[in-house]
Amino acid sequence: MARLSGTTRFAFVLAVAITAIALLQTSDRRSFRSDSLRKEIWWQSEHESPSNPQDSIEFSLSNEKCPPDLPSLEPLKVETPDLYLSLVFELPGATSVAFLNPERGFVAERTGLVFEFQSGRLLADPVIDLSSQTSVEMDQGLLGMTISPDMRWLYLNRTDSAGSSVVTAHEITSTPGEIGSGIEIIVVDQPSAMHNGGDLVFGPSGDLFVSFGDGGGLGDPYGHGQDLSTPLGAMLRLTVDPTKWPPHEPASDNPDLGTDSDPRIWVNGVRNPFRFSFDETTGDLWLTDLGQQCVEEINILDPSEGGGNLGWNLVEGSRPFLGLPSQLLRAPDFEYRHARGRCAIIGGLVVYGALDPILEGRYLFTDMCGGYLMALDRGPSEQVFELPLRVDQPVAFARDPANNYYVVDLANGVWQLRSR
Repeated sequence: MARLSGTTRFAFVLAVAITAIALLQTSDRRSFRSDSLRKEIWWQSEHESPSNPQDSIEFSLSNEKCPPDLPSLEPLKVETPDLYLSLVFELPGATSVAFLNPERGFVAERTGLVFEFQSGRLLADPVIDLSSQTSVEMDQGLLGMTISPDMRWLYLNRTDSAGSSVVTAHEITSTPGEIGSGIEIIVVDQPSAMHNGGDLVFGPSGDLFVSFGDGGGLGDPYGHGQDLSTPLGAMLRLTVDPTKWPPHEPASDNPDLGTDSDPRIWVNGVRNPFRFSFDETTGDLWLTDLGQQCVEEINILDPSEGGGNLGWNLVEGSRPFLGLPSQLLRAPDFEYRHARGRCAIIGGLVVYGALDPILEGRYLFTDMCGGYLMALDRGPSEQVFELPLRVDQPVAFARDPANNYYVVDLANGVWQLRSR
């Protein structure tokens, strides 16, 4: 090859340098644009955190003994000889399951993996692997998953490697084992690895409901439960479209909660609303909120109750905490004290087309520390029936389009409720 002259070499080097600078500028500009766009969907606290939450009055109250007059859970134990649980997907670490149809769907694993299943069989390789971008300390991880009403998008709610809650949408393809890369819908910073909430469900009107806990610290020392300027300690109601920017907006008929309030809030005053669901017949939202040290609660909210304040941290259930129960606070519909091995309520679905009459029209739920399946009759008696069925570490319930019911067990995987 002929040698280049000095002038030619200089021109060549200059051209390479200009190209490299242009590429770097383009890369920087894209990065800056990406960061700028992310800030439009990213909530970051403007308030200073308490220097030491353990010095707070909230922390002190969280270590007091529970009063003796709190309602206790006294379920009626029933025999259901025809009902049993069958392990359909063995996947320790499972946190949620979502169905496209009775034969195809997805199982989420806490570390950030999502597996697809076809005809009752999990595919060997995950279709989504966010494990390197997911934190799993304390209450963190990939916590919630749902599918859009048009069956085009799989939505995940997880905590990223920085500890922030992130909702992403992944396009569902017709090819088994393939799914689109994630599009961030909303990002919410968390002050700690506790009470990150983490569920998400599409409501009857097509809006996405997303729950976030108070962000942790015993007793909510950050005050998020009663702070309407933050999405923490609240349930949001969003209109979402991953193909547009911004990909989420407050639902158009969300309640007006006043100046400086976050317009995405549907209800506030929750501590750790880990699971919720909609009654497919009435449209009521059943929200379970994990309590501090004394009370677990269920709230049954009809569509007109947007704007309600569920009370935390003024009250824990109906128990006074920083404040007192009042008409301004929406009281729980059902509650029970921590006792007899019960410590964390896990909801839950209202069951229709049941395999056993004991479940029909009743709310199926459990407690993580007991693991027995229970059914709540929301009638005047508020009778709870305990089934002779349990799993080791229940974290969620699900229903497929064929009206089959499932329990997600963090220790083992996904169980189906079957009849002999």
